[in-house]
Amino acid sequence: MISILTLPVGIAALALAVLPLLYFLLRLPQSNLALPYPPGPKSANLPTLDAWITYREWGREYGDLIYIRDKNMLITNNTQVAVDLLDKRARIYSDRETSASVDLCGADRILGLQRYGDTWRKNRRFFHQCLNQTACARFYPTQYKKISDFLHKLTVAPEQFAQHTVILSQSLMYASLYGLDIRGEDPLLQQASAANYTFGQMISTGYPILERFPWLRFMPSWFPGCGFKREAKEFIQNMNDLNEIPFDRAMNNLKSGVGTSLIVELALERPADLEMIKMMGTVGFGAASDTTKSAISSFLLVMTLHPKVQAKAQAEIDRVIGRDRLPTFEDRRSLPYIEAIYREVMRLHHPFPLNHVSSQDDFYRGYHIPKGCAILPNVWAMNRDPNVYSEPDEFIPERFFNSPDGPFTSINDIHAFGFGRRVCVGRYVADNTVWLTIASVLATLDLRKAKDDEGREIHISGEFSPHVFRHPEPYQSCIRPRDLQALELIQLVATELK
Repeated sequence: MISILTLPVGIAALALAVLPLLYFLLRLPQSNLALPYPPGPKSANLPTLDAWITYREWGREYGDLIYIRDKNMLITNNTQVAVDLLDKRARIYSDRETSASVDLCGADRILGLQRYGDTWRKNRRFFHQCLNQTACARFYPTQYKKISDFLHKLTVAPEQFAQHTVILSQSLMYASLYGLDIRGEDPLLQQASAANYTFGQMISTGYPILERFPWLRFMPSWFPGCGFKREAKEFIQNMNDLNEIPFDRAMNNLKSGVGTSLIVELALERPADLEMIKMMGTVGFGAASDTTKSAISSFLLVMTLHPKVQAKAQAEIDRVIGRDRLPTFEDRRSLPYIEAIYREVMRLHHPFPLNHVSSQDDFYRGYHIPKGCAILPNVWAMNRDPNVYSEPDEFIPERFFNSPDGPFTSINDIHAFGFGRRVCVGRYVADNTVWLTIASVLATLDLRKAKDDEGREIHISGEFSPHVFRHPEPYQSCIRPRDLQALELIQLVATELK
């Protein structure tokens, strides 16, 4: 029989056991079970082509938050939502999702795909020290030289403008980081392009059969359905080559007295971080070469399609700078219309963003966002929001003069560079490269639609590729110096900077 004297003791013990649980429950802002998930299709096959268009259509049906439950994925087309979650709650929304495909390819070595944690923080901090706004002044001479080379190539073989743009974006990074003068025929560039293509495929679709049957990673490549293992192996080999080959060339240049470079100097200062330093070069090249190419290619297209905008920009350059020199970074604040063109290019035409992933349960606008949820900010739709931009699909640089500061707002307002702690670590270098290219091209060249043998303008569709890395579809353009004075200036600067 239980003594009546033991009852208070038992009640006290029960209270001690229950009180912590009650305290925890009361501290919760809402119960996971009490709040619903955001609306969205219960099950959906994610589009691989023109995905941003599909996501915008879903937004019109479901609202600012689109949750796909079977994928644990949240899509937003709204800038304020992206800022609220990815910027203001960056502590929660800075992880990356992993997959069997990413793991197989070893792509977690790439900063942009690394999980949020100590390794990522260390790498990110190191990259930022080398590429921040103050440090990027080191790259000015290389940017001047490579963009001058670009102008010269456009006068010699203007019909190859697409190839020249590719070479500019790739060679500039190798020159900036390694001090290497890489030419278009270099096999290293072919390897880098192949790795970039595989990377784009991997983050957009992965290897579907592997994602469905993860155990296939343990099977040999000759096993039915395992051909993806050969492609993964090739990607890893390419990544290893891209780590080692340019680094070895840069070290040989130092030993032979040709010159030094950022990567070499870092390797000598921090030998314990050698692998991280090599990866910074590889990641910097991979991230910048394709995105820079996309932005510059987009600029060339929109100038070809908008001769009035081009003429207005040239008039500003002539008035502020004159015709006897090329623009410099010191001229930037004096050229607001050029800045507006740059901002409009970055608004309309940018690469597809990567997902962020929530590291814990969260609650927003009355909805439950579960841990491990992939958050995709559809920047393409954000930058075409009719509530923010009038005539959002039109190229209108003048829209940026509506701000009290004109077009010279913070680089953080350029959503093409991303959000929160996952914002592009090399954005200041990329920003400078694209701006200087725009200003230099407008100062010296005219871009017009090409004409056929009968003198009629050849139609340009203005379409963009439907893949992760967006680029203009092939088209013909007539590019030529504005006049003899512009041609002589291009030739003079190219000779001086050799």
